[in-house]
Amino acid sequence: MDRPRPPPPPSIPTGRSSGSVPQLASPTVNGSSTREIQETRLIIGLDYGTTFTGIAYATPSGTRCKLSEITVMKDWGAQMLNQGKVPSAISYSRPSEEMEQQWGSSLSPNAVSMVHTKLELGIQDVLGELDMTLQVLDGMKNLSFVDMMAANGQDDLPAYSHKAPEEIVTDYLTKVFERLDEAVEEFTDAFRRHTATDLVVTIPTDWSYMAINSTYRALSRAGFNRANFPRLQEVMFVTESEAAAHYVARFYRDERGQEFLKENQYFVLCDAGGGTVDVVSYMVKKLHPVLQLEQVGKPTGKKCGSIFINRTFLKWLRDRLGEHHYRQLDPNLDIDKDAFHASESPAMRYLMQKFDERKQGFDRDTGDVYIDLPAPLDDLIIPGIVDQGQMIIPRDLMEWFFDICIGDVVGMIKYHMDKVEERGALPKNLFLVGGFGASDYLQQQIELTLKLWKIKFRTPEESWTAIVRGAVVCGIEKGNITNMKRSTYCRHSYAICLDELFSEHAHAKGDLVETKQNKYAQSQLIWLLNEGDIVLADQPRRVEREFDIEFPRSRSGTIPFPIYRHTMSEEEERPTRFKNARDELEPACTLEINLSRIVRDCEKNRGWGLTATMCKTTLKLDMILDWDVLGASLDWKGTTLSRANVEY
Repeated sequence: MDRPRPPPPPSIPTGRSSGSVPQLASPTVNGSSTREIQETRLIIGLDYGTTFTGIAYATPSGTRCKLSEITVMKDWGAQMLNQGKVPSAISYSRPSEEMEQQWGSSLSPNAVSMVHTKLELGIQDVLGELDMTLQVLDGMKNLSFVDMMAANGQDDLPAYSHKAPEEIVTDYLTKVFERLDEAVEEFTDAFRRHTATDLVVTIPTDWSYMAINSTYRALSRAGFNRANFPRLQEVMFVTESEAAAHYVARFYRDERGQEFLKENQYFVLCDAGGGTVDVVSYMVKKLHPVLQLEQVGKPTGKKCGSIFINRTFLKWLRDRLGEHHYRQLDPNLDIDKDAFHASESPAMRYLMQKFDERKQGFDRDTGDVYIDLPAPLDDLIIPGIVDQGQMIIPRDLMEWFFDICIGDVVGMIKYHMDKVEERGALPKNLFLVGGFGASDYLQQQIELTLKLWKIKFRTPEESWTAIVRGAVVCGIEKGNITNMKRSTYCRHSYAICLDELFSEHAHAKGDLVETKQNKYAQSQLIWLLNEGDIVLADQPRRVEREFDIEFPRSRSGTIPFPIYRHTMSEEEERPTRFKNARDELEPACTLEINLSRIVRDCEKNRGWGLTATMCKTTLKLDMILDWDVLGASLDWKGTTLSRANVEY
């Protein structure tokens, strides 16, 4: 177990370096965001999706804007499919002679691309982490140094990325920002210096703090920060379903003038994307002058988007082809498991493009599906399975691929229908948006479900970009959107100094100290809060750390337990050893450990934690950052020993 170390000598400097990386805005929670604003503003919406990413923006004067005044980014540069979204893919392979951009849809023929990285940001629950760990162990059993070397492409470039998901997302969003910076002529330096700017980022319904934080850090490092937008006021997060709901409701109210959207009526919205599907229900509280929606119950979301149809297809394909043939399409199969993210070889990318075409055109009247395998399997013959590279997917099997996902989608829709019925009402409309929402088969299956209810099923125009358009709407009308997550960032990094159990791989030999029971690495810095991490207005950041303390029974009084603040720029690598880091640290708070109280209470509890000469017990440090106030406390067996504010 960890053991506390004494405070440093008073020679540690107390000044803080002025150097720091560009940071996002740090607004007040209540203030100018809720009053009527008449100056010209820049609102940027970012919808980073599992399969596609969209950017939209508007420059309203005040808190009103027509939907037609929202611009969706479509110019993604040379060799791109210039549409309302760009594929969420990036490659670290060298471009060909055609000089592809190696991201989005501009990939060289031989590129290995990183895809679906967003989903890896969301693996934060225990079962998800356990599943990934089991995949790693399974993948490593066949992984050798020869495999790693063979995975390298020409000029020793890796065929897959060794980077963590957050780093890959940062690299990808950097490409997105650079293209936005180049393509939008209105974003001059003078315009940015004088224009108040808000950034609205969409997230899945069940996105954890860790996933939001990784997204926040990635977009900040990618260029969406105050260095590039000096008057950046707020960075806000809104669920994809909420953003889509506000766009869809505005669309039918303003653009269509439809009478079916009435006050005190209910509707359900299903956002079916590539990775996640979110469903939410609302009551229309007010139509004019500002549209107001009241959320009914809690939004629901599951990882059952269209890429999971692809994954089911690939599992079937692997079983039909056998391991040897399948690895010719996916040579990095084991390496992908170890890398925690998916990569696509050129052959696999071609195959999945063809499967996506068949998937998008599939409906209740479609027959068997024929698909051609790419080289080197284009002439493959496996009797009864593959005929000269061609495979047949029976219609009922294709339905099964879909139904695995559609069952979850329909289940969530039914849940929200029931929630509205509990209020003694019935939804009048179901809106379906998102890329997967354009599937004819999905729409047909949902229509079958809705036969039990008298409800109208609608897919609005621009449904593919409804989320990013809705993000801009939410940013413009932020004073009336109650479910927006406002954010700031942690200004400093904070650490404590403990002895850790010694590891030859993690610690310096010079830090080794031995006791009768264990080997310890002395005076290691344990970083608890990180500079640049997101702090949400409605969700204080809380970190806990347990550690052991051991001292002679005869010792009385108190001992100090300091918390240190890093004084260098975030760009500087943070130290891990206290011995060589004193010029980079300053005491931010000192808590007190009352030894006499611990011994006295241990004696009352029949000697728990006591030996003839020593007392050993476990303490817990609790740190809470609530917007711009940081506090810390030391607890022992449910009792607070010490509490103090930490310099922030």
